[in-house]
Amino acid sequence: MKRIVYAPLVIVALLFLLSFPCLAVEYDNALKSAKAEDKPLLLYFYSNTCYYCNIMDKDTLADNDVSATLRHDFVFLRIDVDRSKDLARLYRITGTPSSWFLEPSGKRLFEAPGYVQKSDYKTILEYVKGKYYDSMDLMAYMKKASNHR
Repeated sequence: MKRIVYAPLVIVALLFLLSFPCLAVEYDNALKSAKAEDKPLLLYFYSNTCYYCNIMDKDTLADNDVSATLRHDFVFLRIDVDRSKDLARLYRITGTPSSWFLEPSGKRLFEAPGYVQKSDYKTILEYVKGKYYDSMDLMAYMKKASNHR
């Protein structure tokens, strides 16, 4: 039943992107890869003119643990909001950086808006990778993880 509900959302997303065929293909391929590989999808929205995006790239995303987790356990798609306005509008991006986490099916899990320090980002990646969203919300998981540090 859930798949039937989310299929129209994917179709609507692709219709929005028809005016940007290259991005539509990348987005569609990312959705297909996530489903085929049974990996969560991370849509990372950024802007080249965004100060915090540059810091997030250099500090958080460049971290060896974070980048290894993204390569091995996620389908990761970087989206430049200045070039991909329709996709940014579809996900209601009002500021950058913004990380959208989706299940392998394409169902939206949550957004992590703004700059996120690498230690917190690692915890968020563990939360999604381990599918802890099935049993607790993100804030409860973050609190539990901080108690174990």
